[in-house]
Amino acid sequence: MHPMSARSPQLEAFLRHLHLGSEVYYVGQLCDAWHLSTPGGSDAVTFHLICHGEAWIHLTGDTVATRMQAGDIAFFPHDAAHAFSAQPVIPQQPFDYLHPAPLDANAPGSGLLCGHLRLPAHIRRMLLADFPDFMLIRPDQSPVGKHLRSIIELMTGEATLNDLGVTAVLDRLSDVLFLYVLRHTLHQAPQLSPLLLALSDAHLRPALTAFINAPAESWSIKRMAALACQSRSAFAERFTRLVALSPMEFVTIWRMQLATDMLADGHANMLDVAMKCGYESEAAFRKAFKRIIGMTPGQIRQKR
Repeated sequence: MHPMSARSPQLEAFLRHLHLGSEVYYVGQLCDAWHLSTPGGSDAVTFHLICHGEAWIHLTGDTVATRMQAGDIAFFPHDAAHAFSAQPVIPQQPFDYLHPAPLDANAPGSGLLCGHLRLPAHIRRMLLADFPDFMLIRPDQSPVGKHLRSIIELMTGEATLNDLGVTAVLDRLSDVLFLYVLRHTLHQAPQLSPLLLALSDAHLRPALTAFINAPAESWSIKRMAALACQSRSAFAERFTRLVALSPMEFVTIWRMQLATDMLADGHANMLDVAMKCGYESEAAFRKAFKRIIGMTPGQIRQKR
């Protein structure tokens, strides 16, 4: 069975509780010998949408540029260094993109919409770890092309408006676009997502499902291996090979993601959150949370 032929309730729950927080940082009409570049290296997942016209994408180290047409999406799961230009060769003259002209499909040049989202390192590790540095997504060649085209048309139309809340709407639509890009990728190459690969594995799925359904219970490699009908060493080896995390690392990361979602409710009791995530004391929970998330539970709560 193709891993994406049936919905995984566990993956659905994981995605549903992600706080993506996408932001569109550039919308503009570009003409003449323009070029934009980014040094990359941040913790952001970035994308560029060609609303109309065409553009060329240049990856550091590549000698041949990639042509993009209207409706194409350039997706950078790991924020690889790259440049965009109007020509196959990057023009020498600098381009001032700090004051973009409004999108106009009837004007010469190309319309470009750029955005990013910042996923915590532990989420990128489980969800996007094996994604390539650069993906060119053409809706006409996508298994989810119909829906991709709809969201692209909606974003392009919204970007041309001079109306209340345009930026906020584009940010929310970028969240949706990311989920469609994720769906597109996992239809074509499900092995790229460690989380989906583990949930699709006949040996690992029983143990993972049991843990995900009851994260507050006491879990060990021995218990998970028994549910998988494997020895502890065989289970740990298979799990680590497929997921690139040890079983107990996965348990901790999953629990911290649950905690992050619960902490979005500013009224949540810290001890209740800790116990629902399998910790008997706030101190142990806070220590694990800071190690995985990089911030204290209190700092996360203040950001919500």
